[in-house]
Amino acid sequence: MKLTILFVGVFVCCLAEAQHQILASPSPLPGGADNWELVWSDEFDGPDSELDRKWQSQNGPSSHILSSRWRENVSVTNGFLRLVARKERRGGQEWTAGSIWTREMFQYGYFECRYRYAEAEGLNNSFWLMPTGQGGVSGGKLFEIDVNEGHYPNTLNSNIHNHSDTKTINGKRTHPTSPRKFTFSDKNFAREFHVHGLQWTRSALVFYLNGKEIRRVQNEFCHSPASVWLSLAVIPWAGRITDAIDGKAMEVDYVRIYRKKP
Repeated sequence: MKLTILFVGVFVCCLAEAQHQILASPSPLPGGADNWELVWSDEFDGPDSELDRKWQSQNGPSSHILSSRWRENVSVTNGFLRLVARKERRGGQEWTAGSIWTREMFQYGYFECRYRYAEAEGLNNSFWLMPTGQGGVSGGKLFEIDVNEGHYPNTLNSNIHNHSDTKTINGKRTHPTSPRKFTFSDKNFAREFHVHGLQWTRSALVFYLNGKEIRRVQNEFCHSPASVWLSLAVIPWAGRITDAIDGKAMEVDYVRIYRKKP
């Protein structure tokens, strides 16, 4: 009996690993792989200590969301990056989570991230681009491109923000934004990994899911080098805020950045 249980356990583990390898197959690049060269990537295969070589981390409160965010909520283990939400009072807020961004900035290309959502409502599972550093912007507007602000279980949100042209309406500061929401009845983004992609050129912003185009808009103001961001946040517009959030993690398999070949 014990041998049978052991055999079944080994079989299940091998099957899970086989499924993981199948899911890890790369999604097609726009126009074919021959048109692109890989210029930067993080496969998260090394120790957690290597993360700080490529990434910076928020360490402090976040007034615009319900969670402060800390390096301790970000870890690399078993080939995955994990951004964990915890119910703990820190930085004057009731929840903690994680947010990191690349030390290097990039201008135009194809950006993709394979990840799955934390399995709870009330969380924003984000892959996005925004200029950072001294001044933030070089000869242009301060922008934010949300490749995906994902909400459990099956919602994808792509947004384009112009943070330079702010104005005050009824006492509240706001800025121009172009949102697009997608709901997929056949998907659970917390149970499966999916590849979210952005082709960023001088003239257009094209959004992809698993290699298939889902949105295309004219690029009107996103022209400065930008960092790539990975963030988990507790927010009320992503669903109910409950104790189910505690301990849930957004898991990232890889981030890859490509440049169009001449």
